[in-house]
Amino acid sequence: MGGSIIADNWSLQTVAELLTDGLVESNTAAIQIDRTTESHTYVPLPQAAVSFEALFDLIADLVLRDQVLVDEKFTDTWLSIGGDLNRISERDLIRPIAFLNQGKKLDGPRAEFVHRLCMTSSIKALHQRNVEEWDRNQETPDQMLSSTLWGGAGMLARAFINEKGYTPHPLRRRLFQQANLVLRIEDGTARLNSIIEDKHVSLSKATFGSDTLYSLRINLPPIPVLAIREARDASQLLPIALQLREEFQGLREWLREYQQAITSGDPSEREPFEKILRSISTFADSRSGKVDPNTPTFTVGLGVFKVALKADPMEFLRSKFGVRANANRLLFSGSGTSELSRLLGFFGHRHSPLALKLFEHFSGPS
Repeated sequence: MGGSIIADNWSLQTVAELLTDGLVESNTAAIQIDRTTESHTYVPLPQAAVSFEALFDLIADLVLRDQVLVDEKFTDTWLSIGGDLNRISERDLIRPIAFLNQGKKLDGPRAEFVHRLCMTSSIKALHQRNVEEWDRNQETPDQMLSSTLWGGAGMLARAFINEKGYTPHPLRRRLFQQANLVLRIEDGTARLNSIIEDKHVSLSKATFGSDTLYSLRINLPPIPVLAIREARDASQLLPIALQLREEFQGLREWLREYQQAITSGDPSEREPFEKILRSISTFADSRSGKVDPNTPTFTVGLGVFKVALKADPMEFLRSKFGVRANANRLLFSGSGTSELSRLLGFFGHRHSPLALKLFEHFSGPS
């Protein structure tokens, strides 16, 4: 399972509810930390934005990961809803794991992650109250804090002791980011995604500029953009993700081999993979103008057009085949502006007030 990733049942529940019930127009609550006052607040966040983020995460994981691993104890939260997720699970692409059988191995890492996430005295006090009330009557007074912090710490512990990457629920991810908390696990797929995300933004800036108008540009993850572009309605999103999975099989196999090279600990085994990643980055820089001005210019024909590029012609040719071609398909997928409108249309909200909120939410350079 070298190419597997741990994910939250909470995220799958969010996706199942989205695809079954549609967009929710109400807000959820995200934890916002204020270290200077040792306090925190709950800030409103459109539940629809969280639902879309969870959907994007799942589509990307289905395409680039061998399996999505979840804790078997809580799969009923989404299996009971039914739909495409159940069928994907039957194909063993979503695989329940008995993480809690790992027992006391989880205790120490989970406690450490809880400590790191209790960033203010206010959070620490509320978390302690949650722990005490749970021990007393199996209830938590602050359910959102419990789900986000306590549950998130438990999943981080699972990922840590199993040496796996982890795709957290969007609300958990926001809390982790405020704590500057990252898993010290080398993940080849995450490395590729990071390069593509960074270069994707650079290409958008090169195309649309970096003035105030650019701040209004949408930047969706590339793989969900491809799925939305090919879908006719919401019911096709996950089936098309599975089609894309077949199309990106070569890249997924390459990523599995890259992960095995990372795990081996031998620099010579991973160097060929690192070389390809550098090649992908260099080619993207050549397209966005981030190259030495003295680099020779060559002309390439694209259909009826001719484009002048400052880059090594051999790098251009290499980029048209294999892993590089798959990566470039993601790099040049577009910002996702029209795809977000299309996705909103699937749920009957293309021109609703909620659409304005979601365009604002997904605007910006990252």
